[in-house]
Amino acid sequence: MASSMLPPELLMLIGVNVFVALSLVTSIFDWHFPVRIPYVFQIAALAGFGLIWVDYAFFISSVEARFWCSVSFLAVALMAGFAINIYVAVVKKRLGAAIAFLGALTMPVTFLSYYAASSYVNGFAPSLPWLPVVPIETLYIALSSCIVILGLGIIVSYKPQTMVKVIRTVLRQSTVNAKKPDMSMEDDHGKDEGGMK
Repeated sequence: MASSMLPPELLMLIGVNVFVALSLVTSIFDWHFPVRIPYVFQIAALAGFGLIWVDYAFFISSVEARFWCSVSFLAVALMAGFAINIYVAVVKKRLGAAIAFLGALTMPVTFLSYYAASSYVNGFAPSLPWLPVVPIETLYIALSSCIVILGLGIIVSYKPQTMVKVIRTVLRQSTVNAKKPDMSMEDDHGKDEGGMK
Protein backbone atom coordinates (compact mmCIF):
# COMPACT_ATOMS: atom_id res chain seq x y z
CA MET A 1 0.00 0.00 0.00
CA ALA A 2 1.49 3.32 -1.06
CA SER A 3 1.53 6.22 1.33
CA SER A 4 -1.28 8.69 0.84
CA MET A 5 -1.75 12.21 2.08
CA LEU A 6 -5.28 11.35 3.16
CA PRO A 7 -6.02 9.51 6.40
CA PRO A 8 -7.73 6.13 6.05
CA GLU A 9 -10.58 7.41 8.24
CA LEU A 10 -11.84 9.28 5.19
CA LEU A 11 -13.28 5.96 4.05
CA MET A 12 -15.03 5.59 7.39
CA LEU A 13 -16.49 9.09 7.06
CA ILE A 14 -17.88 8.08 3.67
CA GLY A 15 -19.49 5.08 5.40
CA VAL A 16 -20.97 7.38 8.06
CA ASN A 17 -22.41 9.57 5.31
CA VAL A 18 -23.87 6.51 3.61
CA PHE A 19 -25.62 5.49 6.82
CA VAL A 20 -26.94 9.03 7.33
CA ALA A 21 -28.21 9.11 3.73
CA LEU A 22 -29.87 5.71 4.18
CA SER A 23 -31.51 6.96 7.37
CA LEU A 24 -32.79 10.04 5.59
CA VAL A 25 -34.12 8.11 2.60
CA THR A 26 -35.81 5.44 4.72
CA SER A 27 -37.45 8.08 6.89
CA ILE A 28 -38.67 10.06 3.88
CA PHE A 29 -40.09 6.94 2.23
CA ASP A 30 -41.37 5.54 5.52
CA TRP A 31 -44.32 3.69 3.97
CA HIS A 32 -41.82 1.26 2.40
CA PHE A 33 -39.80 0.51 5.53
CA PRO A 34 -40.36 -0.50 9.14
CA VAL A 35 -40.34 2.38 11.63
CA ARG A 36 -37.10 1.34 13.34
CA ILE A 37 -34.92 1.17 10.23
CA PRO A 38 -33.93 4.89 10.12
CA TYR A 39 -32.93 4.73 13.79
CA VAL A 40 -30.78 1.65 13.16
CA PHE A 41 -28.93 3.56 10.43
CA GLN A 42 -28.46 6.57 12.72
CA ILE A 43 -26.99 4.34 15.42
CA ALA A 44 -24.68 2.79 12.82
CA ALA A 45 -23.52 6.29 11.80
CA LEU A 46 -22.81 7.13 15.44
CA ALA A 47 -20.91 3.85 15.74
CA GLY A 48 -18.78 5.01 12.83
CA PHE A 49 -17.78 8.11 14.76
CA GLY A 50 -16.93 5.84 17.68
CA LEU A 51 -14.78 3.71 15.40
CA ILE A 52 -12.88 6.77 14.26
CA TRP A 53 -12.02 7.48 17.88
CA VAL A 54 -11.02 3.82 18.41
CA ASP A 55 -8.75 4.03 15.36
CA TYR A 56 -6.93 7.04 16.71
CA ALA A 57 -6.83 5.77 20.28
CA PHE A 58 -5.65 2.22 19.68
CA PHE A 59 -4.39 1.87 16.11
CA ILE A 60 -2.50 5.13 15.71
CA SER A 61 0.76 3.36 14.87
CA SER A 62 -0.72 0.84 12.44
CA VAL A 63 -1.97 2.50 9.27
CA GLU A 64 -2.93 -0.88 7.78
CA ALA A 65 -5.20 -1.70 10.72
CA ARG A 66 -6.86 1.71 10.44
CA PHE A 67 -7.30 1.20 6.71
CA TRP A 68 -8.90 -2.23 7.06
CA CYS A 69 -11.16 -1.06 9.87
CA SER A 70 -12.29 1.85 7.69
CA VAL A 71 -12.80 -0.33 4.61
CA SER A 72 -14.79 -2.85 6.68
CA PHE A 73 -17.11 -0.13 7.98
CA LEU A 74 -17.56 1.27 4.48
CA ALA A 75 -18.32 -2.22 3.14
CA VAL A 76 -21.00 -2.71 5.81
CA ALA A 77 -22.56 0.63 4.84
CA LEU A 78 -22.59 -0.33 1.16
CA MET A 79 -24.09 -3.74 1.96
CA ALA A 80 -26.84 -1.96 3.92
CA GLY A 81 -27.60 0.09 0.81
CA PHE A 82 -27.83 -3.03 -1.33
CA ALA A 83 -29.98 -4.70 1.36
CA ILE A 84 -32.42 -1.79 1.18
CA ASN A 85 -32.62 -2.28 -2.59
CA ILE A 86 -33.32 -5.98 -2.19
CA TYR A 87 -35.91 -5.32 0.53
CA VAL A 88 -37.81 -2.86 -1.66
CA ALA A 89 -37.62 -5.10 -4.74
CA VAL A 90 -38.37 -8.49 -3.15
CA VAL A 91 -40.36 -7.91 0.03
CA LYS A 92 -42.31 -4.82 -1.01
CA LYS A 93 -42.46 -5.94 -4.67
CA ARG A 94 -41.73 -2.42 -5.92
CA LEU A 95 -39.16 -3.01 -8.62
CA GLY A 96 -39.43 0.52 -10.03
CA ALA A 97 -38.67 2.09 -6.65
CA ALA A 98 -35.77 -0.31 -6.13
CA ILE A 99 -34.26 0.56 -9.51
CA ALA A 100 -34.67 4.28 -8.82
CA PHE A 101 -33.04 3.86 -5.42
CA LEU A 102 -30.25 1.80 -6.98
CA GLY A 103 -29.55 4.44 -9.63
CA ALA A 104 -29.97 7.48 -7.39
CA LEU A 105 -28.04 6.41 -4.29
CA THR A 106 -26.54 2.94 -4.20
CA MET A 107 -24.51 2.88 -7.42
CA PRO A 108 -23.12 6.44 -7.16
CA VAL A 109 -22.08 5.84 -3.56
CA THR A 110 -20.49 2.51 -4.53
CA PHE A 111 -18.44 4.12 -7.30
CA LEU A 112 -17.43 7.02 -5.06
CA SER A 113 -16.34 4.57 -2.38
CA TYR A 114 -14.34 2.53 -4.88
CA TYR A 115 -12.68 5.70 -6.15
CA ALA A 116 -11.78 6.84 -2.62
CA ALA A 117 -10.42 3.42 -1.64
CA SER A 118 -8.37 3.07 -4.84
CA SER A 119 -7.06 6.62 -4.41
CA TYR A 120 -5.88 5.76 -0.94
CA VAL A 121 -4.34 2.43 -1.91
CA ASN A 122 -2.57 3.81 -4.98
CA GLY A 123 -1.22 6.75 -3.02
CA PHE A 124 -2.57 9.70 -4.92
CA ALA A 125 -4.82 12.35 -3.53
CA PRO A 126 -8.02 12.98 -5.45
CA SER A 127 -8.21 16.40 -7.01
CA LEU A 128 -10.25 18.63 -4.79
CA PRO A 129 -11.26 22.21 -5.49
CA TRP A 130 -9.37 24.93 -3.67
CA LEU A 131 -11.46 25.97 -0.73
CA PRO A 132 -10.90 28.89 1.60
CA VAL A 133 -9.33 28.24 4.97
CA VAL A 134 -12.07 28.08 7.56
CA PRO A 135 -11.16 29.17 11.09
CA ILE A 136 -11.51 26.58 13.82
CA GLU A 137 -13.97 28.79 15.71
CA THR A 138 -16.60 28.06 13.08
CA LEU A 139 -16.48 24.42 14.13
CA TYR A 140 -18.03 25.33 17.47
CA ILE A 141 -20.80 27.26 15.75
CA ALA A 142 -21.45 24.38 13.36
CA LEU A 143 -21.51 21.79 16.16
CA SER A 144 -23.78 23.95 18.31
CA SER A 145 -26.22 24.50 15.47
CA CYS A 146 -26.17 20.76 14.67
CA ILE A 147 -27.01 19.95 18.29
CA VAL A 148 -29.88 22.45 18.26
CA ILE A 149 -31.23 21.04 14.98
CA LEU A 150 -30.86 17.48 16.28
CA GLY A 151 -32.75 18.42 19.45
CA LEU A 152 -35.54 20.03 17.47
CA GLY A 153 -35.69 16.98 15.21
CA ILE A 154 -36.00 14.65 18.19
CA ILE A 155 -38.74 16.79 19.75
CA VAL A 156 -40.65 16.96 16.49
CA SER A 157 -40.29 13.24 15.80
CA TYR A 158 -41.56 12.21 19.24
CA LYS A 159 -44.13 14.96 19.79
CA PRO A 160 -45.12 16.59 16.51
CA GLN A 161 -47.80 18.66 18.22
CA THR A 162 -45.15 20.41 20.31
CA MET A 163 -43.73 22.17 17.26
CA VAL A 164 -47.22 23.17 16.15
CA LYS A 165 -47.85 24.70 19.59
CA VAL A 166 -44.55 26.59 19.46
CA ILE A 167 -45.32 27.97 16.00
CA ARG A 168 -48.83 29.01 17.07
CA THR A 169 -47.46 30.71 20.19
CA VAL A 170 -44.88 32.64 18.17
CA LEU A 171 -47.49 33.66 15.60
CA ARG A 172 -49.91 34.72 18.35
CA GLN A 173 -47.23 36.81 20.05
CA SER A 174 -46.26 38.46 16.79
CA THR A 175 -49.88 39.39 16.04
CA VAL A 176 -50.36 40.75 19.58
CA ASN A 177 -47.21 42.83 19.24
CA ALA A 178 -48.42 44.09 15.85
CA LYS A 179 -51.78 45.16 17.32
CA LYS A 180 -50.23 47.19 20.16
CA PRO A 181 -50.45 50.89 19.36
CA ASP A 182 -47.08 52.39 18.77
CA MET A 183 -46.48 55.81 20.13
CA SER A 184 -45.74 58.07 17.25
CA MET A 185 -43.45 61.06 17.33
CA GLU A 186 -46.44 63.42 17.41
CA ASP A 187 -47.77 61.77 20.59
CA ASP A 188 -44.39 62.13 22.25
CA HIS A 189 -44.14 65.74 21.16
CA GLY A 190 -47.69 66.46 22.42
CA LYS A 191 -46.90 64.96 25.82
CA ASP A 192 -43.74 67.02 26.09
CA GLU A 193 -45.62 70.23 25.31
CA GLY A 194 -48.45 69.27 27.70
CA GLY A 195 -45.99 68.73 30.50
CA MET A 196 -44.40 72.13 29.93
CA LYS A 197 -47.67 74.07 30.10
